[in-house]
Amino acid sequence: MQNTDIKNILKNEFKGKFLENFPLSEYTSFKCGGNAKYLVYPENIEDVFKIVKFAKIFNEKILILGKGTNVLISDKGFDGIVISTLKMEKYTIRENTIICECGLLLANLLKICIKNSFSGLEFLAGIPGTVGGGVKCNAGLKKEYLSDRILFVEYIDFEKLDVFKKERKEIFFDYRKSEFNENSFIWKTGITVENDDAKKIKKKIKEYMNKRIKTQPLGYSAGSIFKNPYPYYAGNLIEKCGLKGYSLGNCFISPKHANFIINKGKAKAEDIYKLIKLVQNKVKEKFNIELELEINLIGEFE
Repeated sequence: MQNTDIKNILKNEFKGKFLENFPLSEYTSFKCGGNAKYLVYPENIEDVFKIVKFAKIFNEKILILGKGTNVLISDKGFDGIVISTLKMEKYTIRENTIICECGLLLANLLKICIKNSFSGLEFLAGIPGTVGGGVKCNAGLKKEYLSDRILFVEYIDFEKLDVFKKERKEIFFDYRKSEFNENSFIWKTGITVENDDAKKIKKKIKEYMNKRIKTQPLGYSAGSIFKNPYPYYAGNLIEKCGLKGYSLGNCFISPKHANFIINKGKAKAEDIYKLIKLVQNKVKEKFNIELELEINLIGEFE
C-alpha cells in the first residue's frame, strides 16, 4: 500500500518528470545495471525538498544521479527513488565566479568559460559528468583538482532537512573524494576563474582533450576504476599482474590503459564487479597493496 501511495504522490506532484521501473543502464556510462523503482527529475531545490520529505514519510531509499559516469549499478537495480539532477543546470556569473547548479555538465561549464573568456578550468576537458558529481568526487587530474577552484558549496542535509552553505576552508576534500555523501544533496557551487583570451582557453582545452584521447580508451566505461595508491599508479600495478586486455564475460581490461574496464556492449554489472574483485585480489597477492575503488558501487553485488 505504501509503495502505491508514494507512486501516486510522485506521479501527481511531478507530472511529466516521473518514471517508474526505469532502466538505469540508459543513465550510466557503463551501460549496464538494473531498473530504478522510481526516477524523478526535480527542476529546483523546492522539488528536491518535496522528494526527500516523501522518501522519509514512506521510508524509501534515495540515490542522487547525474550522468552516471562514476558508478556501477547492480543488475538488481535500485529499490528506491532516484533523483536525477539533469534538469538542475542553471548558472549565474558574478565577476570572476561562476555559481552553478549540480546538474550542469562539466562540458557545458567549459563552454561558459569560453564564451566569457574565463580561464582556470581547462583541466576538466574530457571529464564526463556534472558539477555536482565533480564536486562530490573532487574531479581533476594528478595535480589539478576541482576543489582548488571552489569558493563555496550549498547543499541539503537530508537529516536536518535544510540548506547549508560552506566556504571552501570548511569543506574536507581529498584525492578523489569529499565530505559529501549519500546523506547530502549538492545544490550550488561557486567556482573561481580568471579572465583570459578565449583563443588561448580553447587551445588549452584542446591540448587536454588530445592528451586524454592519446592515453585513455574509448568505449562504455566509468573512467579510472581504482584510485592511485601513492606513490604507485593503479594501471601500472594491474599491467604488471599481466591483466592488460584480460576479458571476463562481455567486459575486459583495456589494452590501452589497465585502470579502465570496458563493456563490449552486453556485459552485466556482475561481470564487471567480478573483474574488479579479480584485479584487487591479483594486485594484493603480488604487491600486498589493496586497490581502493574510485567508482561507486550502487545496490547489491554477489
